[in-house]
Amino acid sequence: VILPFLKRARLVPIRHFNGIKVDRQLITALVERWRKETHCFNFREGEATITLKDVAILTHLPIDCKPVYTSDHPPEGRDGMPGWVHFIHSVLGVKVPVKGSVDAIDRLPPMRKHQVPITWLTKYFRDHYESHVLTEESPEDEKERYARVYLIGMIGGVLFSKKSSNLLSCGWLRIILGSWEEMGDYSWASAYLANIYHNLCNASLQAVREVAAQCSSSNFGLGSICHGLHRSNVPTGIGQSIIP
Repeated sequence: VILPFLKRARLVPIRHFNGIKVDRQLITALVERWRKETHCFNFREGEATITLKDVAILTHLPIDCKPVYTSDHPPEGRDGMPGWVHFIHSVLGVKVPVKGSVDAIDRLPPMRKHQVPITWLTKYFRDHYESHVLTEESPEDEKERYARVYLIGMIGGVLFSKKSSNLLSCGWLRIILGSWEEMGDYSWASAYLANIYHNLCNASLQAVREVAAQCSSSNFGLGSICHGLHRSNVPTGIGQSIIP
């Protein structure tokens, strides 16, 4: 039902990002061999890295577009509420309760002013439309709202997730809740690769290694690479791609 919207945004491939099983021990071993200075894995046989070609082949995300850029400035707040509350209300049609219920905004921690709690939002949206069954005959605007909430969960919780996998920077809202065609003009593969590098570098520096959590948004790419390492020898040569 929401597939036409994902096609317009060129983000159909993200539907498969939750399906891969990850060998956490193998990912831990990979992180221990990651060198942030060169963005390469340092193996006994040589060095190997994850290239944009690898990401494009594994994820089928677009690479021939403009870079993904999110604003550091959240939507302007009103009435003492975070700006994203009004922004989401105007686009998704969900009026977030301020006080008086377990889902009320005043029960959220103060740190959420510039971050959207994904689990809370998707649960509230689902409860709000609990009596609605989305079908092909459903109104177009209703299907569009479901598609946007789906993208919020996938982009914030999987594709570009942080350690908690539950917080989405407000900067992403302007992209996810914007034009579908504009979403399709971004090089999502490049942004995904940059996020993999970022998470690998962070995980490799941690004294207490919660690697699987830190690299949660990289699991699809790293998991696919792990399968490749099982099948073939590690490539040699500085900066050589994982995929021949």
